[in-house]
Amino acid sequence: MANIAFGTDGKADFPTKYHGYVTLSSTKWAIICGKPERSFYQFNGEKIATTLIAPDQVRHHSKERTQLIYYKRFNSLQITVGVEAPCPQGVWYAVIIDTATGRICTVYPVPTPKPGKAFVPPKSK
Repeated sequence: MANIAFGTDGKADFPTKYHGYVTLSSTKWAIICGKPERSFYQFNGEKIATTLIAPDQVRHHSKERTQLIYYKRFNSLQITVGVEAPCPQGVWYAVIIDTATGRICTVYPVPTPKPGKAFVPPKSK
């Protein structure tokens, strides 16, 4: 699918600001983008990389202890090839990662980040 380069193993690796590398499989990406109302996700794959490496916020998942939600605010979304939709109030991209498996669980846009406990990175020694 567009914007994400999957390797011959069907996986794409993404660096994160705080949690090393995480992977996304082409199968998982197809599931995420598979519903008609999510078809535009495939045109915004670069937002995953940007969100993970330069997040505006990182929060703990409210139910899953090993999962974190990386959030990044964007001013537009690409709806289809060559069609960009401005978001005057901004749109936040949420990328949920699992630190135990090193995988991306899901990706979705939200109007605002969900409340929850902020992730505080460990202090450097």
